[in-house]
Amino acid sequence: MIQRILRIELRHGSAPLAALAATVALTWLLVVNPAAWLGQWGGLAVNLRACMLVLCPLFLAAGAWQAGRDRRARTVELLGTVPRPAWHPMLAGWAAVTLGGLAGLLPPLLVAAAMTARLATYAGPGWWGPLPVVPIGLAAASALGVLIGRWFPGRATPPVAGLVLYVGLALPIYFPDSRWAVLSPVTDEFRSYVFWPASFHVWQAAWLGLLAATFLLLATRRWWAAVAPAALAGTLLVAPPPDRPTADPGALELVCTERAPQVCVTRINEFLLADVDAVLRPGLERLAGIPGTPVRAVEETVRRTGEYRPDIAWFSLNDQARLTGGVDRRDWLETTFRSSLGDNDCPPPPDSVGDPTLDPVWRTELAADLWMEGDPPPELTALPEERQREWIGRVFAASRACDRVALGRLALS
Repeated sequence: MIQRILRIELRHGSAPLAALAATVALTWLLVVNPAAWLGQWGGLAVNLRACMLVLCPLFLAAGAWQAGRDRRARTVELLGTVPRPAWHPMLAGWAAVTLGGLAGLLPPLLVAAAMTARLATYAGPGWWGPLPVVPIGLAAASALGVLIGRWFPGRATPPVAGLVLYVGLALPIYFPDSRWAVLSPVTDEFRSYVFWPASFHVWQAAWLGLLAATFLLLATRRWWAAVAPAALAGTLLVAPPPDRPTADPGALELVCTERAPQVCVTRINEFLLADVDAVLRPGLERLAGIPGTPVRAVEETVRRTGEYRPDIAWFSLNDQARLTGGVDRRDWLETTFRSSLGDNDCPPPPDSVGDPTLDPVWRTELAADLWMEGDPPPELTALPEERQREWIGRVFAASRACDRVALGRLALS
């Protein structure tokens, strides 16, 4: 009986609409932020978990709409005359919208997987770990929607309940050390190069699965039957697994260009190496031979806190992968590279006059930056080439040493 009802719901119920909504939502979420997943298997799995911030409220709204359909249509009494348990159509409706929504996620997810497979250079162990929580978490969200829809069958219930869940899932992002942030199916704490043990994902999936069972039993008003899964969920709530995440050394292994000066990226970003090299090599070659200046550029993901090395210029590849492949913002990449040449986390100047045109330190650093861009000011081009390069080396050395007195003395005018 349930199978027949399920087939009908999948064809004619809310399931097709849930599938369409899920397809549109995930497609939009993947397209607006390709740098979070493109070319990285781990990044794709992690980003799908982040997308649940929107997908969970969507599934909850679908479940609430499905559960309140009979009351909105005023067919509850009519269906009560049918010789079958009342929970049959409710369970079939929940299964239909859940399966429909999950089916709607497959097309954009398969396209994203194909695009990732074309570029990915590293997968690593357990990259797929966050994935099993996705369908279980979405099933729990739709089960909660069914429970809410049974209690409050109004037309405004689905959007209002979805909005409340969205806020509830978004708040823990700002409190990453809270217990709710650990329990939530949504997270932005995962990284594509961080390996979370399987025990953590199993624990989280079990907790969400028990919540789904509790919501469905409460929706059918089986209060005593709901006690067991609720008690087990509470036990898992207070007893999280002790295992902690660790960085994957294989993902953070450096891959460098063969010719000097070297440009190095992590293995998970190796597909961007050619583009990064094309952007940064002119600057490195311009510095070649100047004493004390960097001889290679390295992705800052591998940089330890407070680490300073005068032979390395750091750069960031955050939010840099373009949907069609390659580096998205070349100017920003070059800017982060140039800013690291003299950056040593110096404290803010206590004697700043507030007007850059009257600050000799600012004029000195600006002249050095313009020289790196290939457009030095006239005061610098008036010097012989060797004097220019010597001056550049002294400026970067003083900047890394946070020596504002020396920078002021080096001002050209």
